[in-house]
Amino acid sequence: MKSSWAEYDITEDRAPNACFKGVPELPEAWMREVDLSLSLAPQLLLTGNVRDLHRVMVLPEGDPAVGGALFPVERMLPLSEVLAAICQARGYAGLLQLDPLSGLTPIRPPGRGDGRALPAALTEVVKSYEQKDDELAGPDLRALLIDLHAARTDPEDDGAPIGLVVPYAARIMPADGMPDPEERTLMTTIEALGHSASTVPSPLSASQETFAVTIFWICEQQEHLHSGFPIGSGALRVIRVPLPDLDRRHTAARYFTRADSPPPEDIEAIAGATDGMTARHVRTAVLTAASLPPGPSKFSDAARLVRVGITEDPWASATIREQLSNASAYLSRSVLGQPEAVEKTVDILVRAAVGLTGAQSSSTPNRPRGVLFLAGPTGVGKTELARSITKLLLGKEASPVRFDMSEFRADESRQRLIGAPPGYVGYDSGGELTNAVRAQPASVLLFDEVEKAHERILDLFLQILDDGRLTDSRGSTVYFTECFLIFTSNLGATESTADGESGDEDADSSLSVQPTDFQKNPALFAEHLKQAYIEYFDKQIGRPELRNRFGDSYVSLGYINPVVARQILDRAMDNFAERVLLTHKARLSFSQDVRETLAENAVGDLALGARGVLNLVESALVNPVSRRIFDQPCRPGEELCVTGLYLDGNVWKLELTR
Repeated sequence: MKSSWAEYDITEDRAPNACFKGVPELPEAWMREVDLSLSLAPQLLLTGNVRDLHRVMVLPEGDPAVGGALFPVERMLPLSEVLAAICQARGYAGLLQLDPLSGLTPIRPPGRGDGRALPAALTEVVKSYEQKDDELAGPDLRALLIDLHAARTDPEDDGAPIGLVVPYAARIMPADGMPDPEERTLMTTIEALGHSASTVPSPLSASQETFAVTIFWICEQQEHLHSGFPIGSGALRVIRVPLPDLDRRHTAARYFTRADSPPPEDIEAIAGATDGMTARHVRTAVLTAASLPPGPSKFSDAARLVRVGITEDPWASATIREQLSNASAYLSRSVLGQPEAVEKTVDILVRAAVGLTGAQSSSTPNRPRGVLFLAGPTGVGKTELARSITKLLLGKEASPVRFDMSEFRADESRQRLIGAPPGYVGYDSGGELTNAVRAQPASVLLFDEVEKAHERILDLFLQILDDGRLTDSRGSTVYFTECFLIFTSNLGATESTADGESGDEDADSSLSVQPTDFQKNPALFAEHLKQAYIEYFDKQIGRPELRNRFGDSYVSLGYINPVVARQILDRAMDNFAERVLLTHKARLSFSQDVRETLAENAVGDLALGARGVLNLVESALVNPVSRRIFDQPCRPGEELCVTGLYLDGNVWKLELTR
């Protein structure tokens, strides 16, 4: 069994960490940290972007004497080969990998090699742990670790260090459940071997020492390992591999673009569209873009397909554009008496449709398509506006994905949104929020009464609003880039008591505004709501950064006035008559006296808004008429007319002619 290690020495110092014996320079900080840590700890835990491809510079294979290149070339390599290259530079005898498919195998370093053989003792270890065709389970990890450490003390060994990569550490020691005796023994062995790790003289310098065996544990999230795994033992260093930044994505885009000299604007477009994605995703986006029709949006379309599985921009469809052209009239018919709120909402919808949300910022372009924060008293149309927006964007039968934030008052309830952590009940089910967006990437999300949620749950929205993504409890990234988020709140509307006194002793009494005051001075009430909004996020929960994420999406809705109350009343009565006709085939009408009686009661108390009017219609008309129809069912085509309406104590009574 052999492992290829390079013997070519380049003496020209072209750059920091330039190729030494054919091993690449280390362009990323985490690679240099790995290189440094080889002398500091016998075990390294690599987490984060560990399944990606990473840029290195290697000497290509081939003999320079017969035309082989002498200078390094760029390569995008998996993590195991990057580690092999780093160990090669340190003079390791070899790097082995516990492959779940083929057992214990040497990792061939990238670039030129001389076929240097493993020491005899290690060769025997590798042979003994090779995967057999009839074996379904991997080798015994505890026995392997002990054998590797024993082999490094063999008297015939040349003393060079050895490394072992365990690429799926979380599968060996999962976080969920109690460990059985064998698992506890394994974790104890890992910790003991770390504390008793022997050292050997460094192959690069006789005055330095390095560890005889280095173990590289690989998993996406540290939390996926069992709590008994010896992370805090002092013999293990945790190194996080980050997602590629803009420069790295530029490099990946150039590398994966097949053209020898790709246009700079294409590289810029690919790198910008793949923000927050891995180099492998960049490669997929490049290949996907090559199959799309030419156009300025082909790279963003390709990135959208990779990110959320949508081939076309749902916001750019002709249907949505046609709907938005009449959005003001449509929303005004649904939400009465709120012209300023409707106008602001339409502006945000149009901005989302043309893809210019967050265009003023130089940061990530992957924010949600649109965000609305609707503030105002109860019953003024906040939830109805959210429903109307959903129907406008997704169709008449669509409804928003609604989360009643009063159900998330406890910090632990965040598990409902993103999923339970490993080891807890419901871990495999995922979160309600992440599952909904994963199932339907282009959706309208409604977070009702957001101020009632625990403030730590609100922290989840920091990443959603800024980066357009969220990581669930299983480590999977969910993208919100095609979602429209709507938040509703009663902030400021509940501080005024019925007698006009503020419920907050420290509040400015001039801001205690009643419905009648609002009718006289709507601007005063709007300012009151805005100040309550600022006060809540900046002082009460100490999250000014979250308020800043909402930006100009704040929209206030005021109390309805008597004219609007009459319109809502007439619409509710007409809806009731239509339902009677549809359900019982009978025509229901109301005398003018009945309409005036209901109108006087509707405008008498506007504090509950449209909901108060609807409740009045239900109590005064729907309930009494339902009793009459129940006692004497309608005949098809029958004419019913409510001719009188009055209160008998607290119960509405009516006169009905048939």
